[in-house]
Amino acid sequence: MSLCCQGSRQPPVDGRLLSSARLMASRSFALPLCVMLLVLAAPARGAVVRPGLPPPEEVMATLRQLETARARGRASAMDSELEAQSRARPGDLMPRMYRAWLTFPSDACWNELKALSTLDPENPWPFVGMGLIYVRWGLLAEARTPIAAALKQAPGFAPALWAQGVLLQAEGKPAEAEVRLREALAQLDAPQIRTSLAMLLAGIPEREADARAELTRTVEAWPEQPEALRKLAQLARAANDVRAAATAGEKLVALKPRAKEAHRLQADLWLAASEKEKAAGSLERYAELGGVEPAALELLARLYRELGRADAEDKALVRLVAAAPEDPEPLLRLAELAEARGDSRTAETHLVKASERAPARADIHVLRARLVLKQERHQDALAAYRAALAAPERRVAEAESEAAALVRHFRLPSQPARGTQDQIYNRVSLGLVALYMNRLQQTPGIKGNLKVQVQVDASGRATSVTVLYDSLNEAVITGHAHFAFMDAQYPPGPDTPVFQYVFRPPK
Repeated sequence: MSLCCQGSRQPPVDGRLLSSARLMASRSFALPLCVMLLVLAAPARGAVVRPGLPPPEEVMATLRQLETARARGRASAMDSELEAQSRARPGDLMPRMYRAWLTFPSDACWNELKALSTLDPENPWPFVGMGLIYVRWGLLAEARTPIAAALKQAPGFAPALWAQGVLLQAEGKPAEAEVRLREALAQLDAPQIRTSLAMLLAGIPEREADARAELTRTVEAWPEQPEALRKLAQLARAANDVRAAATAGEKLVALKPRAKEAHRLQADLWLAASEKEKAAGSLERYAELGGVEPAALELLARLYRELGRADAEDKALVRLVAAAPEDPEPLLRLAELAEARGDSRTAETHLVKASERAPARADIHVLRARLVLKQERHQDALAAYRAALAAPERRVAEAESEAAALVRHFRLPSQPARGTQDQIYNRVSLGLVALYMNRLQQTPGIKGNLKVQVQVDASGRATSVTVLYDSLNEAVITGHAHFAFMDAQYPPGPDTPVFQYVFRPPK
């Protein structure tokens, strides 16, 4: 349904102005809708206004309901209700007035107010509304005419005085604006007018305390004012009143509980107030709503760690791992948590992933080496230590001596085998036979076969050693073969030689 009456709609004063207005950036003095709406309120005490208009308190209450509906995302339901009222009471223009203001400061809103001013030219509110829309659009010269018309129809009309104060503020005349706003407030004490005054004072040097006092008073009377709450939180934090800032921020978040960024900002306020539990709660809600900013998720994990909530920290770290795909730190902490609860397998999985993200970090390889060494997986440990010794970043001083101990454990030769495949086979055999004979003394009668395949690249270096068959099942002997063949220098050219050993006790 059109917002304008058939046959009565008049175009804006200048269509070009309306078109250009949409391109103009809103100025810092532009008031929130909750401030603008009160201009439709009933006349101030003593003002001469056409009889039959609703009482000021009734109008202001309705305007607050409109703004609250917009703030809470229920504007559509309110619009349907007002449309039904318009059909039920065609002679009452107020439902149309309210419905127009649901779209403030759009062209449709201005057009409907213009139509209403034609249908009821003695009603000052549409003129005030049109003037405020012009102010919002930045067309200050055009705003003067409708505001003056409202004051001419109803001298002393508080909403018109208020609109005039808003215009003076926009024109860079804060002193005159304050006088006019206080004059309006003296005649019509309403939260909307007080908010306008508070927002003006907030922009005047050394008047921040006055602004805070006015904002505190107005949001207590009417909490559903996003801009007022945001400004109050800002001023409170600037004054180092962190708890007041957090309280104001919490009310702001309550207006739009699904706005994830609001929860993230609220976490900062709670943290400044040393409320770690509440800060964590805000960040948790941020994450639940799809927030993926790594810094926020990292803060959430840190807060849970400080609060001693390991399970919650683990979940936060999992989110962080996905949000920061190149950062190894959350994986390292996940590994630490897994090891603390005795889950070595999961801990190692996290360490492997961390090393894949940062292969140049020696400390990560050392962490894995020490973890698997606790499980007596000496071969995996030495492989990890070797990766650590080859990594250039964050080197660990003890890594070299710890790796050397494993080299002695496997009795690896000081010089690697080199030459033809037969020469390499024979050289490795010396070490394997010595280990087997030593093991035979501890476990008489052990026997078995070991068969491995080596992948050699074009330069003659081994890239991998795969065990094809191992019936001996002696970890030290298998490990010795693995590293001896990995370290050997083969003839140039890619190749996949297979080496097999048969271990039998001497007769």
